[in-house]
Amino acid sequence: MDNKQIKELFQKYEEGTCTEKEVALLETWYLNWKPDDQIILPDNFVEHSVNKVWTRLQEVAKPKPIIKMWPSIAAAVILLLVSVGSYIYLTKSKPQQISYSNDVAPGGNKAILTLADGRKISLTDTKVGNLAQQAGTNIIKTADGELTYRNLDGSVRNDTNTPYNKIEIPFGGQYQVNLPDGTRIWLNAGSSLRYPTRFSVKERKVELSGEAYFEVAKNKALPFRVLTGKQVVEVLGTHFNVKAYIDEPAVKTTLLEGSVKVTENQSSVSKLLKPGQQSVLANNNLKISEADTEEAVAWKNGLFLFNDQNLDEIMLQVSRWYGVTVVFNDSSLKKQIFSGSISRFQNISQLLEVLESTGSVHFKVEGRGITVMQ
Repeated sequence: MDNKQIKELFQKYEEGTCTEKEVALLETWYLNWKPDDQIILPDNFVEHSVNKVWTRLQEVAKPKPIIKMWPSIAAAVILLLVSVGSYIYLTKSKPQQISYSNDVAPGGNKAILTLADGRKISLTDTKVGNLAQQAGTNIIKTADGELTYRNLDGSVRNDTNTPYNKIEIPFGGQYQVNLPDGTRIWLNAGSSLRYPTRFSVKERKVELSGEAYFEVAKNKALPFRVLTGKQVVEVLGTHFNVKAYIDEPAVKTTLLEGSVKVTENQSSVSKLLKPGQQSVLANNNLKISEADTEEAVAWKNGLFLFNDQNLDEIMLQVSRWYGVTVVFNDSSLKKQIFSGSISRFQNISQLLEVLESTGSVHFKVEGRGITVMQ
């Protein structure tokens, strides 16, 4: 997590508005904090907030009785992780520490920016500051590891020749882009976004491949459109998540705030979403259902969150975030069901150990390859 996210979490913790998942993330960060992490917080803020976190951790770390969950579902595999430093209890005794030939570090802020003239900039390596200027817009890498576009004159453009940029997030990466209209976009691993350096007077339009969380700045005069290969999402100002990976069969749009219209490209069929709803586009069929919004945006909040997910789906997320290749030596394992949560900022061994502790699956890690076994 960057400095800004940590401050926001501490603020919510002080106000008592943190969700359980956010508390677990904050605890995980604090237990792994080192003086050389260069996280700067006001002294009085740290003194009060950190003391509260540490007090809670001491309470959480006390042994708890074994709790059986979902006993009627024999095929269910239970994954429980309260937080780093707390105890894991399953319906069987806790296994010994599992070791692998090597470990894999979690992903981080990594991206390649392609400017309109074809120049490529590695946002992973480049220094903080002004990167370029295009069509009256400054392109800046901030100290928080974000990419920000700032119009020098604060206006939109009347012409159609506005330069387009493209940001590509590799496996093992994530990045945040702040567009000149105030819209904020978080991009997940294996995603790309194509967008103008400033918007036209008619619309705000971006093109997405992969997954992104949008906080769109409100502007009733300028609709905001997100184009993917199979659909268009249109909004005026709202918060929503779009998951549109080309290697997944469905495109999922989850609305947290405001309203959006989702249109399927081939049939032009449109659906309106209300907060807490999700559209699923599969086989050219667009359906609306109630959403698990915490699960949909867990990646943006620094968590893996699984609610009755197939191991195949889980390992697909793992492969993107850790930049690893996953192979199943038995295809039946792909349908194993898991539920639980763990911070995305742990080494891969910690996630695999929790999955292995269920006794139903095992992993072999060699280099950046993972084999899933019985």
